[in-house]
Amino acid sequence: MHWAIETAAELIRQHGTEETIVCASGISPSGHVHIGNFREVVTTYFVVRALESLGAKTRFIFSWDDYDRFRKVPAGIPEHFEAYIGLPYSEVPDPYGCHSSYAAHFEAEFESALARFNIYPEFIYQSEMYQAGTYTEAIREALLNRHQIYDIITSYKTQDWDEVERASYYPINIYCRSCGKDTMTDMHYDSDSDILEYTCACGHHEYTELEGFNRIKLTWKVDWPMRWRHENVVFEPGGRDHSAENGSFRVSSDLTRKIFSRPAPHYIPYEFIGLKGNSAKMSSSTGHLITPADLLKVYPAEIILFLFSKYDHRDAFDIGLDEDINRLYTEYERLVGRYFSDESLDAPIAEMLQLSVPNASIATSPKFSNIASTLPLLNFDRSLLMSLMTEYDFSNEEVLNAFNMKCEHVEFWLRNLSSKRLPTVQDIFNSFYYKSLTQTEKNWIDTFKNLIASTEINHMSSEVLLQTIYDIVQHSSPSQRRKDQKRFFEIIYRMILGQSNGPQITLLIQMVPQAKMIKLLSA
Repeated sequence: MHWAIETAAELIRQHGTEETIVCASGISPSGHVHIGNFREVVTTYFVVRALESLGAKTRFIFSWDDYDRFRKVPAGIPEHFEAYIGLPYSEVPDPYGCHSSYAAHFEAEFESALARFNIYPEFIYQSEMYQAGTYTEAIREALLNRHQIYDIITSYKTQDWDEVERASYYPINIYCRSCGKDTMTDMHYDSDSDILEYTCACGHHEYTELEGFNRIKLTWKVDWPMRWRHENVVFEPGGRDHSAENGSFRVSSDLTRKIFSRPAPHYIPYEFIGLKGNSAKMSSSTGHLITPADLLKVYPAEIILFLFSKYDHRDAFDIGLDEDINRLYTEYERLVGRYFSDESLDAPIAEMLQLSVPNASIATSPKFSNIASTLPLLNFDRSLLMSLMTEYDFSNEEVLNAFNMKCEHVEFWLRNLSSKRLPTVQDIFNSFYYKSLTQTEKNWIDTFKNLIASTEINHMSSEVLLQTIYDIVQHSSPSQRRKDQKRFFEIIYRMILGQSNGPQITLLIQMVPQAKMIKLLSA
């Protein structure tokens, strides 16, 4: 059983009496939201889909932690943004000048990408929640219990308990009403009068009533459990860093029981995702990342969802932008074809496909690998390729749309990510490679060349021509014959294209002028 379905079944067992099962995720808009962050959202999304498939009513919330402080200037952002460090993300200007704030820019970017996956959670903007006074009572509760909170948090640290530090500890950050930053040098809360006093590094000093003061945010490990209670969250995943023995989830779970008087939600950890060929952790601050929008340039949404659903949430994996694209597309086309033709599929595979919301046209349109090996030889002329692929019904709008989508992905991939893979027809006969062949292999080439030169080829259907080409290679052992046929095709591609693979051989014959092909095969 898929892990998302197992999790959903457990949630129903524990919370089936509740009218709605609230599932949460959230991210801080510190920069471009990368595909590693996407795992946070898609983990919750899969569980929500599984819950709904089992008949449960759900509420899928996504919190933008845009009232967090701007900590550092990420790669690609102008250096002068250092002046805004200490402000909440919601009050830092948009570096691109097109949105109301830094937070709004990266929130809109990610929300737009999620919509392309048909993922529509209920977005909650924490800057709005805090500034509207929604959490004032919870903040007061935390201030009244600040010493107990200090004791709980310190118990998970290696540092010793400190009486002076405990006396001055407050589980809040204050954004100065004058400079806007959280650079407090001193603060004090009087519970009898409900008055908060603070002094900022900018020199501003203020007494303010807690009620109505909207420049406060609870510290992360207190904020998280407070929101679990406020939204009645019963499921939320977390990254490996939060899931450690003394990580945020363990600390917040203790706080939610002892301070906010409720159990922690059902929690599952998820592993990090990397970029193939690079061991560095994906990060918005370093610029070492790929966003969901980037990945959508080479895959449709359903294949990306399938990629994530293939792995257990506890398994790390790398995303490759090389030949992995061809392999994943091919795997998905094959499985979707079987799924919609009612062929028997193992239950885990069928569940993965269901979570990806497959589209049958992915399988009924031309194969990605065929397009990738053919379209560049036609100077990316889609209409010309359509005229060659006569076995497909391009009058079917879904087939045509899938074909155009694959062509877009192929062109972006080959032009931007894999230019070395661009196939081109050779200009001269490859005598060096030809000399390395055995006499049997040279005989295959001669037979193939004679077939190309014959008039009979003009009267053959694609199926008959393909079978005739396969029949060039003969062997008494079926398994050896298959190996030899594979070798034969590799030789033809090497002689014509200078690489070991290429388009379907019948398409290659149609695309390369007869005289040129004979020239490239003639010693």
